[in-house]
Amino acid sequence: MTTKLPLLLLLLLGVTPLQANPLDRAARLLEQAGMQRLQAQQSRPGVVMETFRSDGCSGGLSDSWKTLAGIWPEFARAAGEAPPWEHCCVAHDRDYWRGESIDGFEKRLQSDRELRQCVIASGQEQAGDIARRLGAERAQVIEIFNLTADLMFHAVRIGGGPCTGLAWRWGYGWPPCAGELEPPPDHLEMARWQ
Repeated sequence: MTTKLPLLLLLLLGVTPLQANPLDRAARLLEQAGMQRLQAQQSRPGVVMETFRSDGCSGGLSDSWKTLAGIWPEFARAAGEAPPWEHCCVAHDRDYWRGESIDGFEKRLQSDRELRQCVIASGQEQAGDIARRLGAERAQVIEIFNLTADLMFHAVRIGGGPCTGLAWRWGYGWPPCAGELEPPPDHLEMARWQ
């Protein structure tokens, strides 16, 4: 009898044992509601996308890195002027800028997975050179890239949904959704990337 209770509870929550946990299901439902709002915004007559822009790696990662490199020459020589995975962020930003709303949940998840894989691949490609410059072991550099990739993946999954009013939201190339607060005009200085 006790083995049937958890199964019954899962069925009541609308979750079968083969589906994601209830929190994943709730997150998907919330995001799909945001995707519907974004799709309505994208379908409004006269609404057009802004020119693509990117701040590199959001959340202050690129900005902090560049500031540190500017004030600490040894850091710049050893680690570079920008994060060694910044190209991954720019590619990811292009997906977020476009913000496709049809099958948007899956497309955003795929984009976030590609970001993670790009950072991991960048670590594999650059580990030897970076390890030599830092006087570290190649395996340590790869571990740092892998950890960074995981942290970035979770950060964009949590903070990148559509219609949030955040500068880095899914669909940031479109005007804010109805009822969405617009970010202040000086929220982030974003470089234009063609």
